[in-house]
Amino acid sequence: AEGYVGDAVLLPEYFNAALPVIGRGGFTWAATIDRDGPPVHEVNRPDEPSVIAAGAELVARIGRLDGRLGRTADPLAGAESAFVGTIQSGSIYNEYPRTCRLEGTRRWLPGTRFADADREFRDLCAGLAADTGTAVDVDTRLMRDAFRLDTTDPVVPLFQSAHATLTGDRLPIGGKPFVDDGNCFWANAGIPAITHGPTAGGAHTTAEWVNVDDLVRVARLYALVATLY
Repeated sequence: AEGYVGDAVLLPEYFNAALPVIGRGGFTWAATIDRDGPPVHEVNRPDEPSVIAAGAELVARIGRLDGRLGRTADPLAGAESAFVGTIQSGSIYNEYPRTCRLEGTRRWLPGTRFADADREFRDLCAGLAADTGTAVDVDTRLMRDAFRLDTTDPVVPLFQSAHATLTGDRLPIGGKPFVDDGNCFWANAGIPAITHGPTAGGAHTTAEWVNVDDLVRVARLYALVATLY
């Protein structure tokens, strides 16, 4: 953000099956649907909209959005998408609840930007609120924007040459299955960023592990790439 970006970047996230040249961006979202009045017994339900019905309608609308987005796809990175992961409402079987909360993700390919995807999603939720007579509060959080690696940049053939020197093979071209800081370097500053790390597992758990021998291989690879560069 302050302009210190370098000329090329190596990121040791543990992915080494391919050289990722494209990846989806994404944000997480949370939508809280609300109505007037407190939660009450369902036999005393007021003349207020059902937030659960509105939540179900939001799931349906996001499903239709996902269908449209899926027409934009890349053979390496996959398709653009909209996804619902959780829906929560009420505290007991016969309560007419006041709120319904849904959470999920939205992912996109290079060519789409966070601001555009964010606006589209907020418009969808605003339309739901207007049609159902509810209030919908939306919170979106950018994970990273989309990613592309310029394979003509000098660092790419140097990386492949170094990899072949140490292992005997060049890496196949592939997609990045997750987001990392390489997305930021490309999206915000156009800096080539190569994600390549050691064999490991258990990400985002308390039992994360890394193969030390492969970590040594990656350290040697990084040193050789830096020397060649």
